[in-house]
Amino acid sequence: MLKETLGLNEQHQGIIRSYIKFARHQRGQNLKFIDMTFQDVIDSRLLEDTYTKDEVEELINNMKDVVSGEVAGELMDVSHINVLLFTQLLSQAEKWHLRMKVDLSDVQNRELLEKVKIMEENENKSQPNPHRLEPLADNSSGSFELLKIEIERLKDENMRLEKQTVEYESKLNQLIEEKEKMALLLKAKEEEMTELKNETENLSPTNKNSEVETDSKNDSEQLLGEYEKVLTEQLRLELDSMRQEYLSVQSQLSLAEKELERKFNQTAAYNNMKMMIAKKNEQVKELRTQLQKYEKTSEPAPE
Repeated sequence: MLKETLGLNEQHQGIIRSYIKFARHQRGQNLKFIDMTFQDVIDSRLLEDTYTKDEVEELINNMKDVVSGEVAGELMDVSHINVLLFTQLLSQAEKWHLRMKVDLSDVQNRELLEKVKIMEENENKSQPNPHRLEPLADNSSGSFELLKIEIERLKDENMRLEKQTVEYESKLNQLIEEKEKMALLLKAKEEEMTELKNETENLSPTNKNSEVETDSKNDSEQLLGEYEKVLTEQLRLELDSMRQEYLSVQSQLSLAEKELERKFNQTAAYNNMKMMIAKKNEQVKELRTQLQKYEKTSEPAPE
């Protein structure tokens, strides 16, 4: 019936039933107090057969003051209780980063109020068994369903991150090996350049007292100089190219290390989220226990 009139699921139906039961009990206690007030006046003040107008007015005014104070206090308590209920709902919404809205015009909607009245009357007639909350493991609605979805999403995300971590580790190892190869190749090129310089110096004419003609000696020196320049330029270009490639590998290695670190941090965030969800489940269990105790203690005492 609740679902047909207000469109609520089973869990929220149980909450509405508990609140109706609580409100009915509070209302009954208030009416009992008013009855006792009138009965007290009858038993203690109406002892004479006749009363003057002033005496009757005094009795009525006294009863009015007592009843007005009781009704005002009860209405204030109801408003405070509603504020606490709103606070609980809004706090739960804020934990899920939701922004709730309330249409106050609906609380004066006579059609909806009539539905609530019929709902309470049906609850009184049927006298259902006390509502028992389902175990956490069997709950499939509300915030528990959201928690399950979030856990599954985090599990999938963790598997994806682990797979990416393995891929990045493999790529990182390849980059490290390539870096080592480039370093060895660079060192070999530098050694080769040093050897060529030494050979060039050895090829330079050292016998100034030879009987070769001066112009032949000059031609030989010129050829050796040109050969040295060409060889030096070629080695310089190769060395610059190797340095650029080496720097590129270092840059890729740095980016891979940063990406790997970021993925590990995300995995840690998943673990923190999992711990938080476990704590929330413990809090929900405690709230369930408290609610069950309240349902037992809030049963109206038999008259």
